[in-house]
Amino acid sequence: MEIKVLRNKIDRIDEKVLALLNERAKLSLKIASLKRLKGKSIYAPDRETYIIRELCKKNFGPLSKEAVESIFREIMSSSLSLEKPFKVAYLGP
Repeated sequence: MEIKVLRNKIDRIDEKVLALLNERAKLSLKIASLKRLKGKSIYAPDRETYIIRELCKKNFGPLSKEAVESIFREIMSSSLSLEKPFKVAYLGP
């Protein structure tokens, strides 16, 4: 295959990954809202550890375990940053 054909395939995959990441983020926001209503902590380190461990078990490469862990930690970190209330600091004149 030509490089252009392969790059076009990657571009289509990237668009799908982006759509899925945004769908995941929306679900994370809904979960955060429910947790707030119940007075629960938004961050669940045990859940994060469990998810990464399970994904690493299901990974058969070519991505390494470390790469999968790094990617998903970043995804979870990005979702967590969306879940936290937005704070504004005013320093005045």
